[in-house]
Amino acid sequence: MKTKKRWIAYTAIGLVAALLLTAIGLAIYYISIMNQTLDQVTTPARPKAVFSVYVLTADPAESIQDTLGYPYGISSADGKLEAMEQTLVQIEEVLGERPAVDTYENLFALVDGLRDQKSRAIILDEAYTASIAEAEGYDWTAQGIRRVASYTIQEEEKGEADTAQSDTEAVLPADIPQAFTMYVSGIDTFGGLATRARSDVNILLTVNTRSKEIFMLATPRDYYVDFSITGNAKDKLAHAGIHGVEASIDALQRLYGIDIDYYLRMNFAGFVDIIDALGGIEVYSEYDFTVKNIRDYHKGYNQLTGLEALAFARERLSFPTGDYQRAKHQMEVIRAVITKCVSPAILKNYRSVMEAIGGSFETNMPQDQISSLVKMQLFDNKKWNFTSFTVDGTSAFRPTYSAPGRDLYVILPSPDAVRQAVEMMEAVRQPTGED
Repeated sequence: MKTKKRWIAYTAIGLVAALLLTAIGLAIYYISIMNQTLDQVTTPARPKAVFSVYVLTADPAESIQDTLGYPYGISSADGKLEAMEQTLVQIEEVLGERPAVDTYENLFALVDGLRDQKSRAIILDEAYTASIAEAEGYDWTAQGIRRVASYTIQEEEKGEADTAQSDTEAVLPADIPQAFTMYVSGIDTFGGLATRARSDVNILLTVNTRSKEIFMLATPRDYYVDFSITGNAKDKLAHAGIHGVEASIDALQRLYGIDIDYYLRMNFAGFVDIIDALGGIEVYSEYDFTVKNIRDYHKGYNQLTGLEALAFARERLSFPTGDYQRAKHQMEVIRAVITKCVSPAILKNYRSVMEAIGGSFETNMPQDQISSLVKMQLFDNKKWNFTSFTVDGTSAFRPTYSAPGRDLYVILPSPDAVRQAVEMMEAVRQPTGED
């Protein structure tokens, strides 16, 4: 009898040991995959710009070779003459001769020159094309000009990203921070994640790891702000992204009077792969609406694929509040993705999710911080509480630093909304009952 009991005891111990070994093995497996991904997302790519050659839509030129003999136009307003020169050198290599070039004082004069055929081809930084089309009297450029070639120019690194990361690592401990604020910058642009582009999504995530709270603050892309390189001039918040993620962080820190600990820059188009790898997400909609050729969304919870979630986050014309509702949808998509990522369901598709994340995100959050947060969630698996807020303001037309020459649509910040946003962020960073 004693032998039988001893055998049962040994068997039980063996089963427990086997389970523990399996758990440890799985943990090592997941952490190994995670570390491979972190190596990618915590090493920001060297910034680049995409310069394209445009002609009028009705022009017979179909390729860069067809522009041989065309008078070209460039603009000196964006301060990227060195990158423009590199583009001209590449064009000269294709054409066999350097095109005659006229320089215009700003981007609007440049496209005017193309329209009037003073220049038959123009070189334009892709980051500015949408801003030009949004200006009053220039909506014709959305369909009236056509790209015949594009050139990717690697920009010189000025050390901002490295400095930001080293400062963060010097100040913060290696263990999990109790509270931090992360800037989420969303781009959707011609080119890749490293391409300088407008930041159309600007969300601050204030996270308290002890109380498991995440406060999401959306700032409209048209908010009229300033950042260091503008001097005293104002600009759209979206335009700050053209000058690098550091400029966007600077603008938001000035606006709210806070410190932003980290940034996470993501390509919303690449977000599709992540959501599909997760097996889709469930988002809440306040309205019934339709995105043509995508799907019908109904009020309440909707189970969405990656493409459907992207359309949900992009749509604004279906709503009376336009961009404000779109900002709510973007935060809802982020909430849904985080919720899915911290649930046990992620383990089923862990490798595919990690592979999708690798090409869609870039962050300066130290790798050991991210690793600690992931391990914490794997072990405690506690539910996170989400709150959100979107600041508002007054619509107006004003000159902008990045696209001078025409007044653009902007939103003048509401001091009351900004003050309320700051109070809500502080409440999460130092919640009641926390030391």
